[in-house]
Amino acid sequence: MGGAVDGVQSTWIERETSQRDEVVRLGVWMFLATVAMLFAAFASAYLVRRGSTDWAPVPLPSVLWLNTLVLTLSSLALEVGYTVGLARRWTAASGALGAAVALGTGFLGGQVVAWQTLVASGVVLPDTPYASFLYVLTGAHALHVLGALALLAYAAFRTWQGLGGHDATLWRRTVEASRTCWHFLLGIWAFVLLLLSF
Repeated sequence: MGGAVDGVQSTWIERETSQRDEVVRLGVWMFLATVAMLFAAFASAYLVRRGSTDWAPVPLPSVLWLNTLVLTLSSLALEVGYTVGLARRWTAASGALGAAVALGTGFLGGQVVAWQTLVASGVVLPDTPYASFLYVLTGAHALHVLGALALLAYAAFRTWQGLGGHDATLWRRTVEASRTCWHFLLGIWAFVLLLLSF
């Protein structure tokens, strides 16, 4: 009798966990769809405005290309952390996720350096339509990265605390949400950089 009750309870817990996972995934994708629409609107306005006579592109600070590498390495570190975490190698997962957070923070620091470089060369927000788009696009992306970084830092902290060893399902759900957001924002960054470059 006890075995039957345990089986029913186990099935109920698995179903509840699966439903929670679906809710989290849906929430993440709804958020990312909103972000995609925001950047699509920016891109449309950019492409329309680009045809005006006062359009004057400026050279992009070279640090933006370094930032792209840093953000890519952060995504790779996150993948490593997720993979080793699934294997319940919590020390390695903690180190990799910590590296992803550090690199993500470095990306944001690099964005600040890029903006300082632009200001030092006389390119300020209301200067030209191109300069305005440059600041708005990179600034909006940086704000979204900051939010995703908070989620990633939470996942890294919980891994370091050892929660992953106690509740692997919660760990997986948190890291998967971070992972989806982070990789998506890497794609958005590549799109923004290409848009501004060409």
